[in-house]
Amino acid sequence: MTFPEKKESKHATVRLPKTMLSAIEEFLKTEEAKKQGFLYITDVVTEAVREYLTSRRFEFINHDEKGVKIHDRQLHRVADVYIRPEGVWCDLCKTKQCEHITFALTHKEMQPYLKKKREEGWNLPEPE
Repeated sequence: MTFPEKKESKHATVRLPKTMLSAIEEFLKTEEAKKQGFLYITDVVTEAVREYLTSRRFEFINHDEKGVKIHDRQLHRVADVYIRPEGVWCDLCKTKQCEHITFALTHKEMQPYLKKKREEGWNLPEPE
């Protein structure tokens, strides 16, 4: 008797603490979970890991009077975001609006500088 070849699964087993599992199960019973489209434990865990990894994509390197340097771990490149009286510019993306600019405008170290420049009349977009 021959058996069909075993297909390789696209999933792996992950062990979670029981308290975490219980918290996810309780969350799945809520209207909020339904609104967000979460049906299964794997949906919640996958989204949480994706969100965590995405939040770690950018690293604030430094800033000066010209702008901000940001390391983009996904692209393995450094983005220079220039901050000028007429607005912002990302040299990596060659645009006035991108994820690097959003990161630069929302980074906590930049807030006092950006506030001062807005008060001076600089045309800097408010973060979304």
